[in-house]
Amino acid sequence: MIQLGSLLRVSDKTCAVIVQCIKVFGFLKIAYLGHLVLVSILWINKKKFARLKLRLQQKFLKGSLHRGLLIRSKMYYMRSNGIRIKFDENTVVLVTRNVVPVSNRVYGPVLREFCERWPSLGCVSNCVI
Repeated sequence: MIQLGSLLRVSDKTCAVIVQCIKVFGFLKIAYLGHLVLVSILWINKKKFARLKLRLQQKFLKGSLHRGLLIRSKMYYMRSNGIRIKFDENTVVLVTRNVVPVSNRVYGPVLREFCERWPSLGCVSNCVI
């Protein structure tokens, strides 16, 4: 359950580490797994930032706004067969307007339902549950 002001961890190859939720897209005020949120970058990894190309350094500055897809949450997720899944932290992947990941790598597990709904997310993830 993510709401306005929640701190989230970024689990992709971009230099952003911690972001803050600015807005939840849709008609709800609370985001669950699979929802899009507007996030602002709070903290970046300076070692990764120094290795980025110049055009990407201008995109991922502190305070810049991006869309994020919520892929892991501390709230339980119920599958259709009755299995409940819960993660240890709230994480997002930075995506474009068409829900295509900005980076070419997603760290950590991604749910199988998301890979079926967004095939581009499944292509860049290394672990599918």
